Amino acid sequence: MAVTSLIDQHRALDAKFTQIAPDHVVVNHYGDPVAEHRAVASGAGFIDRYYRSKLRIAGADAISFLNGQVTNDLAHLEVGHGVYAAATDAKGRCLGDPYIYRFPDSLMVDLEPSATEQTVASWQHHIIADEVTITDLSEEMNTVSVVGPHALETIRSVADGEVDELGPLTFAGISIAGQQVVVARSDFAGMAAYDLFLWTQALIPVWNRLLSAPERVRPTPFGDAALSTLMVEAGVVRYGRDLTERNLPQEAGIEQRAVSYNKGCYLGQEVICRIRSQGHVNRTLTGLVVSAEEEGRPAAGDKLIHEGKEAGWLTQVVDSPTLGRPLALGYVKRDLALPATTLRSRNRKGKEWHLEVVALPVG
Repeated sequence: MAVTSLIDQHRALDAKFTQIAPDHVVVNHYGDPVAEHRAVASGAGFIDRYYRSKLRIAGADAISFLNGQVTNDLAHLEVGHGVYAAATDAKGRCLGDPYIYRFPDSLMVDLEPSATEQTVASWQHHIIADEVTITDLSEEMNTVSVVGPHALETIRSVADGEVDELGPLTFAGISIAGQQVVVARSDFAGMAAYDLFLWTQALIPVWNRLLSAPERVRPTPFGDAALSTLMVEAGVVRYGRDLTERNLPQEAGIEQRAVSYNKGCYLGQEVICRIRSQGHVNRTLTGLVVSAEEEGRPAAGDKLIHEGKEAGWLTQVVDSPTLGRPLALGYVKRDLALPATTLRSRNRKGKEWHLEVVALPVG
């Protein structure tokens, strides 16, 4: 079971822990996940995402090789820039949804742990005569993310020098508390979000500097519970929950961000392009809100029913601080994924809830 190197720092803040994906322990919250959600949404918060996997792809063929394995275009990616992509199999289904950043001598891949094993196995399998090495840096490199509309202001307040404006999916080297840090703007939570990539020895100094930021820009530490409500309210997928190896990029709603239709060949391209040119997916990831009159809430995995027929399933259910009632993400038949459509969810015991399709983001 993996745990963060910041475990003592979290305990000092009275953190409550949970297990994810399926062998990492993370902070669930620090006592009030709703307050954490609101603090991030209105200002800035920071979260320990040590569990994110880091891969270094190097070698003379690194760019051309990886460009043949993912849905977005790496061939024209400039140093200091990145892309969000899907790593797909031959059937176009998503093995993972990595962020890929170009450094002068290599590429760095940042992805969820639940996607790592299958993604790396596929890439290794397809290395034939390519001059490529894949190195797992996950044990040495960590991620602390600063999220919210005032996130950049927070980072500037704790940095040792000036921090330039960063466009989406760009990165730069900075110094915080005397430690060298790479800051990348990923906007992974559906709002301004900056990932601080740092070596393990830099974790505690950087964490403590964030905790002691000037009061007007001091970020709120938040955990996985608030991260989940923020992402669900924004309609942003999370691999292992809303996106798995059974899904196509178009079903998950990541096509616009993750797929280039102007690049060369890649694994699964035929299926993905055929969907675009000849047809459509049969289901799509959709927001659903539980009726205000209902007690309790459904759960991930519960079936969705429409007029007595199965219409999909739920991937996540959270208590939305913005709506004041349960909000879900789920895969719904395409012709039913329209706002105000009413569905029922049914769990394994036969209990049912009424849900209404809603447009995302909410608020």
